[in-house]
Amino acid sequence: MQSIINSIVKNRNLIIYLILSFITFSYLYNNSSLHFNELGKISTYLSATSSKFSSSITSYFNLIKENEKLVSENLQLKKMESNYKFTQINEDTLNSINNAKVIVNSINKSKNIIIIDKGKLDSINLEMGVISSKGVVGIVKNVTNNYASIISLLNTDLRLNAILKNSSTIGSITWDGINARILKLNDIPLSSSLKVGDTVVTGGMSFYFPKGIPIGKIVNYDNNSLEGYYEIDVETFNDFSSLSNLYILNRTDNNEIQSLLDE
Repeated sequence: MQSIINSIVKNRNLIIYLILSFITFSYLYNNSSLHFNELGKISTYLSATSSKFSSSITSYFNLIKENEKLVSENLQLKKMESNYKFTQINEDTLNSINNAKVIVNSINKSKNIIIIDKGKLDSINLEMGVISSKGVVGIVKNVTNNYASIISLLNTDLRLNAILKNSSTIGSITWDGINARILKLNDIPLSSSLKVGDTVVTGGMSFYFPKGIPIGKIVNYDNNSLEGYYEIDVETFNDFSSLSNLYILNRTDNNEIQSLLDE
């Protein structure tokens, strides 16, 4: 016990320095938007770098399984592409699609973040939409040269425009932070016709996603609300606990739309 006390006394200056540094960075992170963004980028880089090595080793021993999964996902993407053509989505708005691998992922927080192994050097920019072969995943939040962090659909801060595929009724998708497979579809009036099993897709009224990208299916709803809207549970098509390969969308019409809004 005495040796521990002696060690603490001997290194007291270092200990005090570390404590004060922690307090300083915590204050800057929570009270300055500039430092918040910069520290967010640093955190993204450090988390990605430390995780990429272990991720690459795991990936090496799962190459066969990974290749089979990629084949399956490519088939799913082809089905989604056919669906886009059917709904007359302008393919020119998707000038390019970058693929990326998940290296950090969480589903047990209220504000979950995903980190991928692509960044500015791979033409990844802020607020790009991110999908998997099964549907919507999230939106790019922070970008460094080699990595990017994504606000997951499982993030209580995220709200996406969504519609019922069969009726085009407009609403919005959010997450209440409880079940990692269940989202909430909001703002659907009781006058709308819906049923369990109906598909929910992106509504196209955003800079992130074109119309028609799958989100999930209705698994439960309550029409007893006194506010005139359904309470709807939507099961995600994605299993966020097993995300691996993601695709980042680059919509070339965003700048043109933004220029009209800025006039």
